[in-house]
Amino acid sequence: MSDHHDDGHAGPSFQTYMYVFCALCVCTALSFVFNLALGHGMTSASLIMIVAIIKASLVAAIFMHLKFDWGKLYCIILPVCVVTVMMVIILSIDQTLAWHAYPESAVPTIAKE
Repeated sequence: MSDHHDDGHAGPSFQTYMYVFCALCVCTALSFVFNLALGHGMTSASLIMIVAIIKASLVAAIFMHLKFDWGKLYCIILPVCVVTVMMVIILSIDQTLAWHAYPESAVPTIAKE
């Protein structure tokens, strides 16, 4: 009996890697565009976070070979989303209450000439 040993690559092809690379480049450019066009508001941060989740999903699915193992992909993405929401809540509370700790910084000063 002869053993049939296949040395072929079982993962994605080189062309798939290049498509994902181009998609990651486009997503990164979108993040910069959102930041420049919309400023530093919550809309910009929300859109940039959505783009970051898409990028993380692409990297996990293709480069980490989790494309066919959706359970593990959800176990990666779901905690990241939960931690992100927690960080936004914690940091927004800190930003909101900062004027209590530094009341002089809450009022803009007019420079006298």
